[in-house]
Amino acid sequence: MNQKEIRTYTFNEIDGIQSMFVLQRLEDLYNGAHGESDIPHRHDYYTIIFFEKGNGTHIIDFTEYSIENNSIYFLFPGQMHQVKPASEPKGWTLKFTEEFLIANSIPDKLINDIYLFNDYGQSPPLSISETQLPVYLNIISQIELFSNSLENYMLEAVGSLVKLFLIQSNNLCSLHKQNNPQFLETTNHLLRTFKNLLNKHYATKHKVSDYADMLAVTADYLNKIVKSITGKSAKDHIQSKIITEAKRTLLFSTLSNKELSYELGFVEAAHFNNFFKKSTGLTPTEFRTSILLS
Repeated sequence: MNQKEIRTYTFNEIDGIQSMFVLQRLEDLYNGAHGESDIPHRHDYYTIIFFEKGNGTHIIDFTEYSIENNSIYFLFPGQMHQVKPASEPKGWTLKFTEEFLIANSIPDKLINDIYLFNDYGQSPPLSISETQLPVYLNIISQIELFSNSLENYMLEAVGSLVKLFLIQSNNLCSLHKQNNPQFLETTNHLLRTFKNLLNKHYATKHKVSDYADMLAVTADYLNKIVKSITGKSAKDHIQSKIITEAKRTLLFSTLSNKELSYELGFVEAAHFNNFFKKSTGLTPTEFRTSILLS
C-alpha cells in the first residue's frame, strides 16, 4: 500500500451525482469493480452500508469486522475503511453530505449519538433481526422509488425517509438499556457533550478531570456515566481518540514522530512513543512501516 493511494473521496466524485444524496446497490458496485476489493480510503461525506447478504471483511480505522447478513455500518466523514467482499453482496449504500442533513432538518443528535456514527474508536455494525428486516427493506424501497422518479421535492422525500432510517436504527441499538427516558436523555446529553469536547480538545487535554471540569461534574461521575452507556470509561475514550488520530496522521502525513507528539500535546516524544506502543504493541515508526508495506 503506497501512501499516495490512501485518499479522501469527495461527494462530487461519485459518478452522475448532481444532488446531496445517492443510493447505490452493492451488487452494482461489486460488479463495477469486477469483484475486487477497494483500497483503504476515506470519504468527505456520511456513508451507510446495509448488507442484506454478504460475507468477507470490513476494515474501519484499523479494526476488522466480519461482513454478515442483515448488518448495517455507519461511517463518519474522515474514517478510513476498506470493504473486502468474499463474494457478490446484496444490499445498498446510502451516501449523503452535511448539507443534506441541514436541508432536511435531521438533528445533530441522530448523527452524533454514540450508537450510530463514531468518528473514532470502535464502529461495529448494527445487526438487524429477521423480524426487523422488512421495516428496513420497505424504507429502502421507498428511497429508491422516490430518488428515481420524483422531479420535484425529491430531496425532501428522501430526507424524510433517511431520517426515519436513522430513528429506526437508533431505537434498535442494543446499547439502549435504560428504561427511564429522563435518565437516558440526561446521560445521552452528557455523553454527546463529552464527545464534542473531546473532538475539539483531544490534542491539549488528556485527563478525564479536564473534561469533567468543563461539564461541571466529577471525574468519577463522568467515567461512570460514559462506561454505563458505552462499555468504556471516559479515559478509554480519550486514549482511543488520541491513538486513532495518531494512526491517521502517521498514515496520511509525513510528520516525524517528534512533530506528531507535539501536535498531539505530548511534552516529550518519548512519552508519546511509550503511550502509542502500550496501546498498539508497536512504536509509531513500526506502525507506519507495517501499514505502508502491507
